[in-house]
Amino acid sequence: MSLRYGLLGLLSEWDASGYDIKKEFDDLMSIFWHSHLSQIYPELNRLEKEQLIISKHIPQEGKPDKKVYSIAEKGKKELIKWLLTPPEAPKQKDPFLMKTFFMDNIPVDEVLLQLKIYVKNRKQRLNKMKKIIQERLDSIRERNVMKARILISSAVLKRGLEQEIQYIQWCEDTIKLVESCKFLWNKKENVLDKDTILEEYPGKTEFTFKEVEDVLIGYFDGILDN
Repeated sequence: MSLRYGLLGLLSEWDASGYDIKKEFDDLMSIFWHSHLSQIYPELNRLEKEQLIISKHIPQEGKPDKKVYSIAEKGKKELIKWLLTPPEAPKQKDPFLMKTFFMDNIPVDEVLLQLKIYVKNRKQRLNKMKKIIQERLDSIRERNVMKARILISSAVLKRGLEQEIQYIQWCEDTIKLVESCKFLWNKKENVLDKDTILEEYPGKTEFTFKEVEDVLIGYFDGILDN
């Protein structure tokens, strides 16, 4: 549903083709929303059928006409109505958190590998985000312009950066947590060599909270107090 309003929001600022819109989603908006062309074009068609947006064909030399969309008055009203609706708490869907939740089913070395691969990917994403935002700020400075849209969207970009930094920190903290508690994976089905049991606790498969209390409480340090 939010894609619908994302499209209306973009078109409230400037007219754009489907390609222009996709580029915006791939650049700045990728920090908080991802969408494919296969999702964008059907939604644009629905919006046009509902008379929330209109389109026109722009002739291009040596190329097919370019279809450009603009927001209609009805679309502006729909966008404002949505913006004035009280926000709901987000319903979290995170495939990696779902996967991590069940990682007791695989060897501990594989758990650590998955976490390390993921934190590397998130760091690459963070660097890309920083580059995009820095280029945006440089462009704004060079053009010496400021609008409410630029200001408020900058707040969203900052939040996107903060979330990425926090996710990376969570990954790194979780790697340390798992490394400190490897023995909890001391089950034959979770050891790559089926004839081997982890050396720390040979043959032991039952553990107590006391054995991990300091590490686990330290992992949550400062969070539960807020």
